[in-house]
Amino acid sequence: MVKAVGDVVLAAMGRSHSAIDRDDGRAGDRFWQWQAGVAALEKLLAVIHPIEGFLVSFPSPIVKDSPLKTYVLLPQGRSLPYLPPTDAKPALSAMTLLPSGGEGRSPFCLLLSPEVNLLLVYQGERGLHFSFDPEEIHAFWQQLRQQLPLTDLHPIDQWFAGAAMVPPSYRLVSEFAQWLLDYSYPEALPPTAATTPMAADISLLQALAHEVRTPLTTINTFIQLLQRQENLPQRTYQYLQKIGQEIQDQITRFNLLSDAAEIFTRPSPKPPLALGQTHLAELFMTNLTRWQKQAARRQVKLAVDCPSELPRVLSDPTSLDQVLTGLVEYYSQTLAPESELQLVVQRAGQHVKLELRSPQYKYRSDLAALGHFLLWHPATGQLSLNFEAAKLLIEAVGAKVIQRRDRQAGEILTLYLPIADESG
Repeated sequence: MVKAVGDVVLAAMGRSHSAIDRDDGRAGDRFWQWQAGVAALEKLLAVIHPIEGFLVSFPSPIVKDSPLKTYVLLPQGRSLPYLPPTDAKPALSAMTLLPSGGEGRSPFCLLLSPEVNLLLVYQGERGLHFSFDPEEIHAFWQQLRQQLPLTDLHPIDQWFAGAAMVPPSYRLVSEFAQWLLDYSYPEALPPTAATTPMAADISLLQALAHEVRTPLTTINTFIQLLQRQENLPQRTYQYLQKIGQEIQDQITRFNLLSDAAEIFTRPSPKPPLALGQTHLAELFMTNLTRWQKQAARRQVKLAVDCPSELPRVLSDPTSLDQVLTGLVEYYSQTLAPESELQLVVQRAGQHVKLELRSPQYKYRSDLAALGHFLLWHPATGQLSLNFEAAKLLIEAVGAKVIQRRDRQAGEILTLYLPIADESG
C-alpha cells in the first residue's frame, strides 16, 4: 500500500496538469488506500487529542470538527473527488480556503502539532504514501511554498521556523500502520472477473502485496530515523543501510505484484501508462550496481554490454526501473546457481533493443507454480511473478516483448523500446 517515505516529496510535488488529469480517470485504482489513510488520520487525532497546530489539505477538506487551524488549498475551477463520503460536511467557517494556482499536484493532507506531525499523499494508481519523518515533512513544505510563494500561509511558516519537530514513538507509528490495515478495503473484483477461476489468485495477489508492504515501509521508516541519530557507530550504520536496501528491494517486488493484480482486475486490457522521454543511459548508470548485487544474492552473475551513449526512449522511467528490477529477480530466481545472465543493449532501427540472455539456462526444477501468476521457491519461500504476468507489466511500460530459445545463446528475452522524438 505504501512505498518508502524517501520518495514522497519528489513524487508528490513535481506533478503537471497532464499527470493530475491522467489520475482523474483512474483514481479509483487505489482510492480505498486514500480512504484508509484519512480514517487512520482521524483515529490518530482521536488518540492524541491535539489542541493546537495545523491541518493543510488539497484539494478539499479532509477532517471534520477538528480543533486545529485548517487550511484548504483549492484548485482553480475544479474540485477532485478524493474525499471519503461523510454524512456531515465540515463547517467552512472554521477553515481558511485559499486558491492554489494552476499547478497540478497530488492530493495531500499535512498534520502539524506539538504531539505528532504526519504527511499523507495520494498518487492515484501509485497508491498512498505517508511519512512521520520531520526532514521529509519540512522538505515537502519548502517545495510547496516555492510553488505558492504568494499564498497566505505565513502562520505555518512561522510555526516551522520555531518548532522543534521530533519523530514520534515506535508505538505510535506501529499503531498508525495497523490502523491503515484495519481500515483498508480493496476494491471488489469486477463481476466478469469474480466468476473466473483466476479470481482467487487475483485476490491473493492483492492481499499479499497489501499486507506485506505496509509493515516493510514502517520498518524502513525506523531504519531511516535510526541512521540520523548522532554518534551512531559506522558499522551499525552500514548494517542498517544493507537492511534498508533489502527492504526496499522487497517493497519494489511487492509493488510489481500489486501492479499485476490491478492489470488482471480490469475487464479490458490495462491502458498504457503516460509515456515520456526516458534517459536509458542514466537509468543503467543509477541501477546497474544494485541489479548486479540483486543477482549475486541468487548466485547468478549479471554481465552488461551497453554503449555509453543511448537515445532517449518512450517509457515511464519509474515503472521501467521496476520492471527491469523484476526481470533481474525473475531470471536470478529461475536460473540455476552459478549461471550467467547477460544484458545486451543496442539500437535497432527506431527502437532500442534490450536482450536478457542466459547461455547456461537450466530451469530450476524446485520452482513450483502458485496459481496462475506466481512462482514459489519452496526452499526459501521466495515469490515472484511468472513470465506471463511479467509480460503484461513489460507491455504497460511501452515495450514489445519476444521470448525465444537459442542453442548457443540459451534463453533470450528481448524488449523493444521506441525511440523518443528528440524534436518533441
